[in-house]
Amino acid sequence: MSSSWPPRNIVGLRKAIEPLAEWVRNPPEGRTDDEAIWLVRFFVVRTCGYLEQVVFECARAYIDGKSGGAVRVFSQSWIAKTKNPSPENMLSLAGRFGGDFEASLRDLLDADDQRLNRELSLLVNRRHQIAHGLNEGLTGSKATALYECALEVADWFLENLNPNSKPQRK
Repeated sequence: MSSSWPPRNIVGLRKAIEPLAEWVRNPPEGRTDDEAIWLVRFFVVRTCGYLEQVVFECARAYIDGKSGGAVRVFSQSWIAKTKNPSPENMLSLAGRFGGDFEASLRDLLDADDQRLNRELSLLVNRRHQIAHGLNEGLTGSKATALYECALEVADWFLENLNPNSKPQRK
């Protein structure tokens, strides 16, 4: 178990998406509307994928850091596949760790009249629409807002499922 936190692949994913986020925030001159639309779509897919990977990698690392032997093997087999980072899926995963994880994540998602819950549901929905060739109708500013929400939740997972931190207790 490496004590490096966050996992290197997550750091790499974050570094890779930042230039795309900057382009969507401040599009360069000379791009066509069609190019902008496709880059916003790509950005939404990447944003959702980033959050999905953070959740998965944090859960894997937490299991690796907090368990061993047969318990580790068994636990890892239960998270072998990633799931869409819908609020329901993330709450379910957080709840499987016991302690205050689920309640803490629920508090975050439900704050500000469920702002993050709504925005993450929209993010996952728009990723599905894009994947199925449907017109999702997102602007660059809305895609950027969804990205910022995804970062908030990703940061929660990075902070709370850090295997080097003290365990949460209920």
